[in-house]
Amino acid sequence: MSQECGMSAEKADYTSVPLAEKHEEPPEIKAPPGFGVRHLQALLLFISLSIGFSMRAHLSVTLVAMTAPGARNATCANVGHKLNLTNLSSADISSTLNTEFVEESHVENCIEKGQSQWNIYRTYRWSKPKQEMILFAFFVGYTSMMMPMGLIAQKFGGKLPICAALLVNGLLSVLTPWMPLLGGWVLVCAGRLLQGMAQAAFFPSVHTLLGKWAPLSERGRLSTYIYTGSQFGTVLAFQVAGAFAGSAALGWPWTFWSCGAASLACCALWHQLGAASPADHPSISAYELAYITKDCNADSGVKKRRTPWKHILTSKAVWGLVATHTGSAVGYLLVLTQIPMYMNKVLGVDIKRNGVYSSLPYISMYLMTLLFGYVSDLVANKKLMSIVNIRRTANSIGMALSGLFLVGFSFVEDTMLAVVAMVLCLGLHSGVHVGFHINHIDLAPNFAGPMMAMSNMIANLSGLAVPVLVSNIVGDDVTNQKKWQILFMMFAALQIVTNLIFVIFAKGTVQEWNFYGEEDEDGKKREHDAMVELKSILAKRKESQKSDKEQ
Repeated sequence: MSQECGMSAEKADYTSVPLAEKHEEPPEIKAPPGFGVRHLQALLLFISLSIGFSMRAHLSVTLVAMTAPGARNATCANVGHKLNLTNLSSADISSTLNTEFVEESHVENCIEKGQSQWNIYRTYRWSKPKQEMILFAFFVGYTSMMMPMGLIAQKFGGKLPICAALLVNGLLSVLTPWMPLLGGWVLVCAGRLLQGMAQAAFFPSVHTLLGKWAPLSERGRLSTYIYTGSQFGTVLAFQVAGAFAGSAALGWPWTFWSCGAASLACCALWHQLGAASPADHPSISAYELAYITKDCNADSGVKKRRTPWKHILTSKAVWGLVATHTGSAVGYLLVLTQIPMYMNKVLGVDIKRNGVYSSLPYISMYLMTLLFGYVSDLVANKKLMSIVNIRRTANSIGMALSGLFLVGFSFVEDTMLAVVAMVLCLGLHSGVHVGFHINHIDLAPNFAGPMMAMSNMIANLSGLAVPVLVSNIVGDDVTNQKKWQILFMMFAALQIVTNLIFVIFAKGTVQEWNFYGEEDEDGKKREHDAMVELKSILAKRKESQKSDKEQ
């Protein structure tokens, strides 16, 4: 009899529920009001990227102060303090680094007459090739560790790699002023190599954390807010490094110390306030947790999933975003490294104005990135376009339309028109931040870290072709505008073609292999428990709203 009751009860579970209720969708979860824990994580990521890019970029200015000979009548105490590097542009820095140091004997005497052999306030007679090796060492380490860091972020969550990167970079930055005294330029090179290896964790970890913390309805805004840290940090680095190098009271070592202190402080903030996933944060509200995880496409916590490399490497959508990532990276690198020289040699812009003009496109890019993030979320939430078409449209603006303005820039001879063209070029290029740049998260939020690591590594390796092409097409004939036009048209064509590949193969939905390879046996049970908890939270929220209305 009991068995019959049990059987009938089992049947009742399936037959007594009205058909309409079986397909009833859960009530809509609106965004929690105010500053939430997800916003706090986004702020921490913005600060982390700002500090990381500051440490990455400032050396191009600081190295000038470390190696410049100073004035002829300078003394040991103030050598390196006489330089005013605050308004240096990329062209100024390149020019200074290429200068022959004719006053080497004066610097040699300064070092000999120092009050102590541990006096760090001195300049060094490093040749141009040695300086290039110091600058290049960071990117060697950065590229070499990209894939391992992506796998670490996927396996252990994004918090641990970012904390480790901030800690390592902070300590090395604080110690750098003493490195040339202990091991010369070689030890400085080694320090920058280690910093690059540690910073390889940033982009994969940010993408991993975005996959956990950014709901689809806010993905555009949160991702663009975070990634503008890279531009903010770069601009800040040049200003801070120039101010310290030109200060008679402080000097170039303070750039390393301030960056190091900021990095260590940010690491402490992450330890106290950060979390690898919403489920791991101790103070997040149940409603905000439900709001973040309502899409159920990302694991609620850190899970040990096997990375589905076969599916990733055979996905046309993945290779489409890798292709356009490569086109974007090499185009941006060309603008970053060559535009100041072009404006000086072809348009005849003097050094002082060049610094101002060169900074305007990056200000435009920063502001337009925020605008693209807001508009993309607005369009998605109002369902005016599908996610995949938002990605295609934004990426086409950032690659194809931006490329056309790059070509136009090379044909303009009026300085102000050229500046306007470049402002539009980089401003529109920021569209890629809501194009391919977050498409990894659309495809597989659980594996966004390894996918970003792979595409970023390929893009950075492709960037090595930029100086080769510049030297072969333009060479020493830097005043020949027609050669520059050929170069810019080649890169614009590359952007257009790689964008077309992305548009053809792009997808905006979560792929099946996003849920591949769960290693722990209790995974399905935890997913079931999470869904039960979510339904319970929604039910309580609904009852609370009902009682409020009755009152």
